[in-house]
Amino acid sequence: MRRIPTVRDDHLLIIFAKSPEAPNVKTRLATVLTRKERGQLQEAFILDTLSLSASLQVKRAMACTPDIVSPFFNRYKDKEELLLVKQKGRSFSERMKNVFQWGFSLGFKKVVLIGSDSPTLPTAFIQEAFDHLNTAPVVLGPATDGGYYLIGATPPLPQNLFHRIKWGTQTVLIETMKRLRYFHLLPFWYDLDRPVDLEFLKEHSHILRRNHAPFPKETWKTLKRK
Repeated sequence: MRRIPTVRDDHLLIIFAKSPEAPNVKTRLATVLTRKERGQLQEAFILDTLSLSASLQVKRAMACTPDIVSPFFNRYKDKEELLLVKQKGRSFSERMKNVFQWGFSLGFKKVVLIGSDSPTLPTAFIQEAFDHLNTAPVVLGPATDGGYYLIGATPPLPQNLFHRIKWGTQTVLIETMKRLRYFHLLPFWYDLDRPVDLEFLKEHSHILRRNHAPFPKETWKTLKRK
């Protein structure tokens, strides 16, 4: 039986996620995976992200797109005790800003955002993010592709933090850091966007499993079918 952690009611972890049922899911992998396979992989990523974050003593939410009425999201809402919020905004910058403001409006003092594209992310990195928000107004988890896999903040959100960021480029992290006077940087990690990332994930998952370390079980099962 899974241990239910004592939840800190002022800490919120938000998982950005696109529904596996969405027609445009994981489009960067379209050259190596069918639409059905991409949907299966997205579902596995989300489930493994929920699993790796389950032991944290924080409230969890899922920022959903295209909508929270998706059967997939509602299937896990009660099971995982999740808050659901729809991603709102014309740009990714607006959606991230709005989700932060939503979390702060509910009274949470520390809000951390992660994606669903890092199913091997160590839980300790997320905990470290919450811990460092005691002394830093913003925490960043740098990704190996030049972006970041995690961002956390305390209210108020720094002005222009997301304004005119060139998302999907190798300068996302640098542009973000230039806008901040004080922040904490977590260890580097990787996320998955391109076919080459998928090959790395396969090998990394195999190594983790062989060494009896925590590994993304749902993702592993999905990759084995490919």
